[in-house]
Amino acid sequence: MSIEVIRCPACSGSLDYDGKSEFIKCNHCGNTLRLAFKKNPSESSVMKFTDKDLNIPLASCGLPDSYMPSGALVPEAASSVHTMPIRCAACNKMGTAFSFFSGEAHADDTKCPMISGPYSTEVNRISKITFVPFMDAEKYANYYINLMIQGAKMTNAYYIGNMPFPAAGYSRQAALNNFIKLCDLEAQRSGVYPIPQRMYYLEETCKVYEVDVGQAKMRIVLAFILKASRYQLPSQYAMGNIFGGVFGQRRPAVSNGAAPGSFGDIPNNGIIEWVVDGIFTMMCLKDRFDTDYKDFERFVSTFRVDPYITQEAFKLQDQMRRDVAMYTQQNIAQQQANFQAMQQANRTLQEAYDSANQAWWNRSNAHHAQVMSSSASAFGESSSDRISRLQSEAIRGVNTYVREDGTQVEVSVDYDHVYSNNLGDTLATNSNFEPGGNWQSTTKI
Repeated sequence: MSIEVIRCPACSGSLDYDGKSEFIKCNHCGNTLRLAFKKNPSESSVMKFTDKDLNIPLASCGLPDSYMPSGALVPEAASSVHTMPIRCAACNKMGTAFSFFSGEAHADDTKCPMISGPYSTEVNRISKITFVPFMDAEKYANYYINLMIQGAKMTNAYYIGNMPFPAAGYSRQAALNNFIKLCDLEAQRSGVYPIPQRMYYLEETCKVYEVDVGQAKMRIVLAFILKASRYQLPSQYAMGNIFGGVFGQRRPAVSNGAAPGSFGDIPNNGIIEWVVDGIFTMMCLKDRFDTDYKDFERFVSTFRVDPYITQEAFKLQDQMRRDVAMYTQQNIAQQQANFQAMQQANRTLQEAYDSANQAWWNRSNAHHAQVMSSSASAFGESSSDRISRLQSEAIRGVNTYVREDGTQVEVSVDYDHVYSNNLGDTLATNSNFEPGGNWQSTTKI
């Protein structure tokens, strides 16, 4: 270690510097000096990406100053995982352009028809869950590059080959372990723990294509990491958040990591939650590919999303969970209110029916009594009275019988034999068997 003495350029006297101030005053001659700090030439430059319209920091990387940065929030691309999606780009005067997009997240419910109905639809809207059939890394790369080619009206596009994933020090196993930990974290945040049994898929890809853009021969590089987890819903479940909670409580079990590859056949009630986590692209002239690809590796290896974006994304995810919980409580309360209203309506309807039925019986009985009284007062029953009585009995479903003591009794038409005793009891039956004893047959009138 060496000690360097700082001297005044005016009088060569030694200067005392506290290491903080921008200005130093010489105690010998009174000369005031301003310190100018220069960046160490070996020090890496840091490029900042910001949304200039919103004045929000987005990300940073270690590209040289020959590249010009740009960036923006992309709220219309928000998903359950990427709640604060961003796009960042860097280009130079040679036409080379690098870009980053946060990615997208979906769920595959093709084998799970249970996820339907107004409640589920609203929960998915709140949580920004979209249902798209699962695509592995190979299929997604073909899908995405076709979007790029069609969007930029490129021609004569063809696939060149694969490259190693351009992030320095990347390890698939480490990435898979971190993904499983993320699933555990999300499960705990959502109140679903231990995490349900799952199969995991993680695969990185870096593909090179050649295209024509007008008269220029260009190379395109597409690199991303695709993650997915598969599980099976039990027969009864509650909605809850992707990667550990948007479908609520599930069957608890031990997590299982799976090697990259296809999930194969999805079982009934099976769900795949899949996410493309960071999409990097490069476009350059064909002749500059070897040179510019080194800068692309640097771009991918040093790219970091700003902590502000990460914090805001977590806040939005928590807000989604609160909104889902509130909607669920409101939905339960509404169902309870609807059930109570239905019960009250049924009670009111039953009371009205009972009242109308009782009034009908009262009128029928009164009419029958009037007919019988008129018949008795006339010491006989006229043909018109008999018709009226029979109509009344038919409406009420009864027949009239006369006991041995001359009294009358009405019995349902379901019975064709009626007996009475001297105690005033009545026995109705469909059997021809005579009860005997003090039971006497009655006469139908």
